[in-house]
Amino acid sequence: MKIEKKIRKDFLDSMFHYLETLISQKNLTDAVKYYESHRDELHQSGIAAGAIHHIASKAYASLTQLQQALKTARLAQNSATVEGNNILLADICITIGSILRDMSEFKEAEKAYRDAESIYRRNDSLEGQSRALNILAGLFFKQTDYSNALSVLIDALEIAKKLDDKKKLAFMMGNIGRIYTFTGNFSEAKKHLRTSVELSESLGNSLEIARGCLSLGYIYLQEANYTKAETAFEKAYPLIISEQSKRDEVYYLTYVGELQYRTMQFTQAKEQLEKALELAESIAPNSILTGAPLRHLAELALLENNTNTASRYASRAWVIFEKTSDKVELGVLLKIKAQIASLKQDAAESKNLFVKSIELLSESGVRFEKAEALVAAGKSKVFKTRQRLTYLFRAEEFYSSCNLTQKLLQIEKLLNNVEQTAKQKPKQIPTQTGICPDNIEYLTINKEIIQFKGQLPLLAYTDLPILLTGETGVGKDHMARYFHHAVRPEGPYIAINCASLPETLLESELFGYVRGAFTGAEKSKEGLFVAANQGVLFLDEIGDMPLSLQTKLLSVLENRTIVPLGSTKTVALDIKLIAATNKNLEEMVAQGTFRRDLYYRLSGITFTLPPLRDRKADIPILLEKFMLQSQLLKEGDKLEVDFVKQFIAYDWPGNTRELYNKVKRLEVMTMMVAEGDLVELSRSMFKSDAALEEKSLFDRVEEFERKIIVEALLAAKGNKSEVARMLGIHEATVRTKLKRYDISLDNYHMN
Repeated sequence: MKIEKKIRKDFLDSMFHYLETLISQKNLTDAVKYYESHRDELHQSGIAAGAIHHIASKAYASLTQLQQALKTARLAQNSATVEGNNILLADICITIGSILRDMSEFKEAEKAYRDAESIYRRNDSLEGQSRALNILAGLFFKQTDYSNALSVLIDALEIAKKLDDKKKLAFMMGNIGRIYTFTGNFSEAKKHLRTSVELSESLGNSLEIARGCLSLGYIYLQEANYTKAETAFEKAYPLIISEQSKRDEVYYLTYVGELQYRTMQFTQAKEQLEKALELAESIAPNSILTGAPLRHLAELALLENNTNTASRYASRAWVIFEKTSDKVELGVLLKIKAQIASLKQDAAESKNLFVKSIELLSESGVRFEKAEALVAAGKSKVFKTRQRLTYLFRAEEFYSSCNLTQKLLQIEKLLNNVEQTAKQKPKQIPTQTGICPDNIEYLTINKEIIQFKGQLPLLAYTDLPILLTGETGVGKDHMARYFHHAVRPEGPYIAINCASLPETLLESELFGYVRGAFTGAEKSKEGLFVAANQGVLFLDEIGDMPLSLQTKLLSVLENRTIVPLGSTKTVALDIKLIAATNKNLEEMVAQGTFRRDLYYRLSGITFTLPPLRDRKADIPILLEKFMLQSQLLKEGDKLEVDFVKQFIAYDWPGNTRELYNKVKRLEVMTMMVAEGDLVELSRSMFKSDAALEEKSLFDRVEEFERKIIVEALLAAKGNKSEVARMLGIHEATVRTKLKRYDISLDNYHMN
């Protein structure tokens, strides 16, 4: 009897190892044939039989024979259960989960993965537990369920810490960072990605370092921080080349191409994206790897108003992403198609495509691309003014939550343009606070600001620059405009944000260049220093200026001359320079990221604008001004005390800019509600903002969505079809969301 068992065990062991060898050599068909020819001999349960069924199920799965793979995996599960081999049983549960996942049986797959994790946990297998949680997170990620994916990954991260497995920690930190990126939590995303890069550097894992840098660069792209994006990509590139990772090279080329077309370098962008496409097609033709550069080539063609080329690239990308049901890419492609239809004057088709795009991107859970689609819809004249404003405010909500300053500035300008078009007023250039230069008075009763304002005319007789500091949104740009109005009203006022452009583009914008100075310089360009002659040049976010340009700026300030790129001739300057920053330049000097000599040159006349929370006496007069601009208040009328109290009680983290945006949002709300009471509307607005502070990222999104639906219901007097039209979604979606948020029409007064 013992001899028979020994013979049987030896036979099953050899069978297992032979199958294992065939599979490792990728002879999957031969492995399946061998298994099927000996399957009847596996009639007795045992550890070897369970392992053989298990490895055979993997071979079936690799051949996409999923039903047979699942049946064989169940045999393995039964065998391992009888034998009592718990670790093997957990491994089989993971295989079953993966088969069910590929069959799109996501709920059953989740159950199998959780069973595996539970078995590993009961058997003190931290390694297995970590693996099961990682795979489960991938399942949630595939379904764009980022909340659960993040929760599971964080659990897996704690186990990796116990194992002290730095390689796993780096990998998980990177994935957590990417999920935070998709959900729009950029601060957490950057924190985790930087940790991933640091761990990978300690391990010498070049490829993981490169991937972390690419992901960080992508975040900087979304933040419109193009200098940092370029730096991150430059760090990744040599590592990718050294590791000969062609796939990562495709991602690098695609990201760089996007960076270049976002900074208006269309020729260079086309070259990079075409390289990415050629390389992707050589690796995996008609795959998602080729789909990404195709989509970006469509975006580029659209920026160049080449609708036929854009349409061709978008169609090719659509075929690829439709096969994978990638909601994000399909949603972005619908946005591109909507823009193409708009350029072709097909308003009805454009509207329909915009609505589908926003709806699909909402389902995906990826917030940045959704915000971009909302902005595109808000810019499009195929929609009426009210709906355009609604789209823009929804995008602004996301940009504000992520503190995307450049994107918020873009939204403010768009809001002003939409409003001015609706009111048929002559076009005016808005400032960062929304106050237009036809009424440049800096409204305040703050003693410090009044004293500084009184000193400005005296500065007309000095060449000393002015440095304005203070939090984002306090009105540094508006103070610069006020200085121009007070000192050199007849001269030009030129402003540039030093954080908005990469180093090479910022240099050419500031200093100008002569024809032939570099590739693509087909004609000479006057720089902003020369354009500001006899007037005022405002350098915003001076703390983000690259060190190499800081040296050139110092030379300009000392010599009062510039030399355009590619030229040997000097140009004399007569400008008043104002620089502004929300950073601590003294700390940057100590850290070596800002030149000490330039700081001393700039800081001769420095003024820090106090935050709005420290000068709340200014709130009523600013509020009245903005209310008059928005026609929410008539000349001579006074604001209600209860209304003003709500604004004074608020802390205003976004300062004057946020106050202006609150008034604009209130304007939209009154447009949507037939008989809106300003006190009640503002109360609901501030209540919502206060509640957001205590809620998670996902709860915030739901709260804002619920608020928008309620406002639309009030405006539409309960008509669901009208609500769908106003919000740009399908009526079925409206009904679903009413049920989801438990919104009853009986709870709202309809006129």
